[in-house]
Amino acid sequence: MSFNFDERVERYHTDSEKWLKYRDQDIIPMWIADTDFRAAPAIQQALSERVEQGVFGYADDQGALAKAAAQWVKKQYHWTIDPDWVLPLSGIKPVFSLLQECILSADQSSICHSPIYPPFTQSAHNAQRAQRLIPYPLFDQPDFLYTSLPALTPQERLLFICNPHNPGGKSYSREALHHLAEYAEHYDLWVCSDEIHADLLLDPDRRHIPFASLSADSAQRSVTLLSAAKAFNLAGLGCAVAIIPNHPLRERVRRAVAQRMAVPNSLGLVATRAAWQQSEAWLVAQRDYLRENRDRLAESLLQLPALRMVVPDAGFLAWIDASGLQQADPHNWMEQHGLGLTAGAAYGDPQAVRLNFGCCRARLDEALTRLCNAVEQA
Repeated sequence: MSFNFDERVERYHTDSEKWLKYRDQDIIPMWIADTDFRAAPAIQQALSERVEQGVFGYADDQGALAKAAAQWVKKQYHWTIDPDWVLPLSGIKPVFSLLQECILSADQSSICHSPIYPPFTQSAHNAQRAQRLIPYPLFDQPDFLYTSLPALTPQERLLFICNPHNPGGKSYSREALHHLAEYAEHYDLWVCSDEIHADLLLDPDRRHIPFASLSADSAQRSVTLLSAAKAFNLAGLGCAVAIIPNHPLRERVRRAVAQRMAVPNSLGLVATRAAWQQSEAWLVAQRDYLRENRDRLAESLLQLPALRMVVPDAGFLAWIDASGLQQADPHNWMEQHGLGLTAGAAYGDPQAVRLNFGCCRARLDEALTRLCNAVEQA
């Protein structure tokens, strides 16, 4: 079966946050982390059949999502889990703050790398907990293994990791993960591993490795966050899971989730099950398309010495060092040249930008033409 990722989808009339930001402006939106591709046919069909039922009350899928998650991680990552470990969620971001409140006392803190997806750092403020940031020099050392890890105090008890990394797009090797696991065991850390980009490794010969799959010890100290949102472009449907093998922690988080978060809605549940159970061929085709987009982007940037890119091996996001432009605000400069990228300041680097290449190739080529012309004229 073939899938048309070259289709130029019109998104102004789809309630798209990504596109409405620049409506009526000659700016190509390449910022927020969703793609411009239509959902897989099996997902569209499952949603259509559910909508035809015409009833949308409170949803309880009787454990179907948990079973689908267990089957998916077994097939994709060779990780065997008990469906009882799976907590359905209506989203990922609230869990960062919720976990800190569940795990940490008021005088304890978390640690994570920087640059990083902003909710990691914002969550500490929301939970009124301290947080230490560990510099991750992505442009100089894109392999996590060579990033030094600091000595910790007894008050630092929770480690956040993002695997594959956002914004760097780097997946963690087994060696790097074992290094992290030894660190976590040495300091007796809980580990929250955000793995929502796990299904987008672009090398067809490489398989994602969940942190919790390393050993029994890693499993018992971990919370793994997964979703079909990124890989299958379902972010607007609000459905994810937390996999928590440790029973006391799982029950603590379950109670907190019940008090603080809505249950996943019926359409999100249906779409996620259709993604994990019926849409693998579409996903493989999308990865091939994204790999070609990434390579096209990387080749273009090689001709622009003012820009340095961390070549991602996962996902559809490229982290670019724009300091060579010598602009006080590279993000604003990009907008002035018709490119709507994500500003790097919130991630920890105001001289960087993040470019979303999850779009049809004609749109990417148009953006690259604008970028090349702008840099050459700077």
